[in-house]
Amino acid sequence: MNKLLEFSFMWDTFIYLLEYIPVTLFLAVTSMVLAIIIGLFSAVALVRNIPFFRQLAKFYLLFGRAIPTMVMLYLVYFGLPVLLMAFTDKTGIDTGYQHVPPMVFAILGLTVHTGAYLTEIFRAAILSVDKGQMEAALSVGMTWAQGFYRIIFRQAAVFAVPLLANQFLGLIKSTSIVFTITVIELLGAAKIASAEHYRYLETYLVVAMMYWAVSILFEKLFSVAEQKLSLFKKEASL
Repeated sequence: MNKLLEFSFMWDTFIYLLEYIPVTLFLAVTSMVLAIIIGLFSAVALVRNIPFFRQLAKFYLLFGRAIPTMVMLYLVYFGLPVLLMAFTDKTGIDTGYQHVPPMVFAILGLTVHTGAYLTEIFRAAILSVDKGQMEAALSVGMTWAQGFYRIIFRQAAVFAVPLLANQFLGLIKSTSIVFTITVIELLGAAKIASAEHYRYLETYLVVAMMYWAVSILFEKLFSVAEQKLSLFKKEASL
């Protein structure tokens, strides 16, 4: 009778898949950084009621949160080249859309989807800080930007970090869908390996443990960040 699990194959698969962890992390970290930038600007536009940008941010929220991640990925992957092609035809400017690697489309799709959720997280975090603190900052001669960075942002970060951690962990798992647009990351490599050797259970057990280990690592890192920020909150309340 065949063994239920072939541990030597699992070890070989683990070694093989290790080289794809950086791809998954690159996708997740890059998308998260870009999503933080978009989400923060969108949240500020909503909180400050900036006329045109507020409406743009509200549309972005509706669009980004209503569409599933995979559909968003397909829209970017198939739609953006069409727009660039049309732009080239109209203006004669070569955008080089034919040479854009699928990795770029994967990052854009994940960024647009994640940024919408981060917008709400940052908006709630900013509103959690007493608005009187900004009024006090303005009264002592600070600009709005100075008051936001020195006082509001740091306190809002205490509220935002746990939610940001959950969103990032979800983003790591969402990278598994980019295989559908030919980007080979951790799960994509596992699918290839399992199809070649017909050892599906062993392969996906290895992948599950690798995702679990990566998630545990980042949970610890976010926990440390949360503890450091909570110290700032205690100092600010004194």
